[in-house]
Amino acid sequence: MFSANENLMLREHKRRVVGYIESTISENALDMGTSVMVMQTKCKTPGCVPLETSIVIVFPRDGNQYIDGVEESCGGSFKTTILLPLSEVTRDDVLDSLPPGFKGGRKTWENTCFALRD
Repeated sequence: MFSANENLMLREHKRRVVGYIESTISENALDMGTSVMVMQTKCKTPGCVPLETSIVIVFPRDGNQYIDGVEESCGGSFKTTILLPLSEVTRDDVLDSLPPGFKGGRKTWENTCFALRD
């Protein structure tokens, strides 16, 4: 369980990361109701990082595709994970976890394969 101060810090980190993500989404998509959710989750599975950041971006179901090349932006949910606690997530980590359809997004299959290799 978190103390009051830890909860306040976690909320600050969530706001910061949500701001990074929203800056990659068009104003039109945000105005139409796109929602960004960020949460820190624990993993107790052996070999798993103890704390990771989960991101869910929910797009409105109005038949429009809000982000080119992102199938989920046509009324679905885009999900990604950053293998760091919320307090350590940087803007670069967010951009590395989003595909190029998002403004500044850098996640490609090639980058993913290189990261797994290295």
